[in-house]
Amino acid sequence: MKLDLQTIGKTCSHRTGEGIVITDRNKVIVAVNDGAAALTGYSKEQLIGQSFYFLVSDEHHVEQYEFIWKSVLEHGYWEGKINYHIGGDRKLAQTLTVYALTGTADEFYIWRFSNIETTIHSPEPEHMLQAIYQTAPIAVISLCKNMAVKEWGNAAETLFGWKREEVIGREFVSLFPDQPSRMALFSHPFKGEGEKERVATGECTVRRKDGTFVDVAYSAISVTDSEGNVTGYIMMVDDITKQKQKEMEYKKQVELAKKIQQSVLTPPIQNDVVTMDAIYIPSDDLSGDMYACYQIDYDRYGVIIIDVMGHGISSSLVSMLLRSLLRGLIVRVIDPVYVAIELENHVRNLFPSHANELRYLFSMIYLVIDTKKKQIEYTNAGHPAGLLVTEDGEVIELDKGGLAIGSPFSVPFEKGVIRYRRRTRLFLYTDGILEEIDPSILQSMNKIRRYAKMYSHLPDKQFLRMLIDHDRSPVNPADDICLLSITIQ
Repeated sequence: MKLDLQTIGKTCSHRTGEGIVITDRNKVIVAVNDGAAALTGYSKEQLIGQSFYFLVSDEHHVEQYEFIWKSVLEHGYWEGKINYHIGGDRKLAQTLTVYALTGTADEFYIWRFSNIETTIHSPEPEHMLQAIYQTAPIAVISLCKNMAVKEWGNAAETLFGWKREEVIGREFVSLFPDQPSRMALFSHPFKGEGEKERVATGECTVRRKDGTFVDVAYSAISVTDSEGNVTGYIMMVDDITKQKQKEMEYKKQVELAKKIQQSVLTPPIQNDVVTMDAIYIPSDDLSGDMYACYQIDYDRYGVIIIDVMGHGISSSLVSMLLRSLLRGLIVRVIDPVYVAIELENHVRNLFPSHANELRYLFSMIYLVIDTKKKQIEYTNAGHPAGLLVTEDGEVIELDKGGLAIGSPFSVPFEKGVIRYRRRTRLFLYTDGILEEIDPSILQSMNKIRRYAKMYSHLPDKQFLRMLIDHDRSPVNPADDICLLSITIQ
């Protein structure tokens, strides 16, 4: 929760016999009250800006506070007794309560401590929360153990449309009669008696008093007494409607971009000599996988498969840019090594000041099928090895080539040449399929080799379907899946 200076000042200036320290997520002290200054022996000026560990005197207590901090990050709350040193030689036993105030932006943590001798029990921090109820930029709501509303701040009035006098004493769920099951979950986020969970976070859509809907993110913590009994709950709720609208708009744009990407994939070639088929399964995010097939002349065919490294809009744009170049480049240059060199030069000219950045790298296999000479020439630029399966069942890897296009290292590309006699199957793929077949990349590649050999007799379409369905059909893959099967008669 992003607290402004006025909020912090009101919170920590509230008179109390307890010490209150507010830190950020890095444990840097951003505010203290008079009680903290009195208990620690340091002035406010000496404490603000210091790490909380400034107050810890020896290594043993650093470890203890690290345990406390870990518990707060995991559960949002910690309470217990701890020894505290002042000036390195004065030791006090104190009660310490630490809990998080979590919203959608920054996070702040409240460290509340007092001398055990003057503390009979640990009350709810009403004295400190009163200022937060009125000034916090997100809604802070206090609930009794039976979920009746106890405190309802200004931000809660703005968010839900209910005035404070309209809701105090009412059960929280009753404010949302058309969504009882959802709001019951929203306002009962904790486990049963004796279980450890004290914090809950989530998002949901609720109806305001005026009938309009609002998307909210919430965090909730249980409040306990000194014996660990739950006495109520504190809920923090933030309006994320605009954020959700932006997410929906971005999702629509991504879906449109995916359709455009798929629409520019070339149709596989089908004739009496060469047949092709392809499967393209996009991931949830934009990516840079693509393939293209061209008939260069009567006897030759150019085929390329590309994987732009990374995800998102930049990878998609680079992929689309490459797609616009390919036909002219392949028909004009033809030779695999020179096509790779031309692509390398083009990328470096496009991004002269960023040529060494990984996001502009892409791997590829480009091959030329010459049906008259009965040979295949190819180069592999940092791509998973394609497979050639002969009619006799021999599997040959297409692994000759060089580094990925855009690599900061300059290594000459190598050309591989394979001659064939009878029916031959070529299988090219991007690495998205490897993650779906097996967690081990090496195991995935071994399985692909086995499947390619096992199903090489099938037509291209059936071959791809059998291969992708053998283990499981990926509906929402983590990365794009692009598969291309080519049969040469």
